[in-house]
Amino acid sequence: MSLLAVPIIAVLALFLVVLSSTVFFIYLTKLKGKLSMLEIKMQSAVLFVDELQSLNNKLQQEFELMASNSEQFSIENSQVSKQLEHSIKKLQQQAIEQQQLLSQWQESQGQNKFYNRAFKLAAKGANIEEIISECELPRAEVEMLLSVYQQRARSQ
Repeated sequence: MSLLAVPIIAVLALFLVVLSSTVFFIYLTKLKGKLSMLEIKMQSAVLFVDELQSLNNKLQQEFELMASNSEQFSIENSQVSKQLEHSIKKLQQQAIEQQQLLSQWQESQGQNKFYNRAFKLAAKGANIEEIISECELPRAEVEMLLSVYQQRARSQ
């Protein structure tokens, strides 16, 4: 080899070393940039995960509160329902009693009609036979009715 070839090879080797160092440096710089971007993205992701965790905790607390309220409302509704059922039963019983009283009153009004009619006939001077036939009352009741009517007439 010639003497000139050695410095050319050395310059060429030096040039290759400088070129590869420059390429490696540029590549490292780009990798550093990408690494920085990845670190920023990772920090952003960590913040996002933290925010999601915080929201999850809040939602869990709200869910537990709603479940507790729901259970309380269910108990209250059950109690109100039982009270309403009891009130309805009482009202139904009262309605039955009122219906019975009304029926009794209506029956007594039917009988009172006969007695009122008998009193009116007695006031007009009807005799026992006329009152019995008109009002369909037993003789003993008509006789008692006439005596009561006569006592009232005398006292007035």
